[in-house]
Amino acid sequence: MLKGKLQEGDIFFVKRKDKYFFGKILLDVSERILKLEPQNLGLKFYSGCCLTAVYKGIYDKPELGTEELIIPSSFIFKKFFYSKKYKVEWNFYKNEPIDYRRLDFPEALQSVHEKGICFSKGELQLVTNITEEQYENEYKIIKGIKGSFESLIDIASHYQEREDLMDVISKKQLEWSDFRFAPKKRKEVYKQIGEDMNQSYYEMALKHSFDLGKFYEK
Repeated sequence: MLKGKLQEGDIFFVKRKDKYFFGKILLDVSERILKLEPQNLGLKFYSGCCLTAVYKGIYDKPELGTEELIIPSSFIFKKFFYSKKYKVEWNFYKNEPIDYRRLDFPEALQSVHEKGICFSKGELQLVTNITEEQYENEYKIIKGIKGSFESLIDIASHYQEREDLMDVISKKQLEWSDFRFAPKKRKEVYKQIGEDMNQSYYEMALKHSFDLGKFYEK
């Protein structure tokens, strides 16, 4: 099936060096969130981005064989799916509707005015005990955007020990930008914010008066 634009829930594949990688669009920030709340404090940083997952596995044919994810979610710029320059050559595979209660977001640190160093996840900004010095020199897990899906292919290749498929070799992978890939530091930060690491984002956000469901009301 040919599609001109990717939508939330769309699973797609990209070919690199005769191998196939699969991704899924989880959330279109501008369309889903910022149309309703243009000044959403937690997510306006990601204007123009989509939250995207990468499936585990590197395939010889464009046939997805698992529901397991190697990258559960990461923010990338939507424009690279369509721009003439640096365009990602994607192919639509199928659509699986999104359950917002199961959405998960990258976890990082952010320096917030008059708050200090905060744990950032989705709409959440929770104050930690981390000092500016620790933020800059010890933790270094900072909120950011990964660029295009091509960057996620590089990361997925690295975590599956296929550096030969990487276009750009980097020493800094997701353990430098997402606590979910740095379990020791994640445990420390969750202890500081007084939250359970095993709860869903939806459950944790509700406790802080953020209901993702409002963006899905018809």
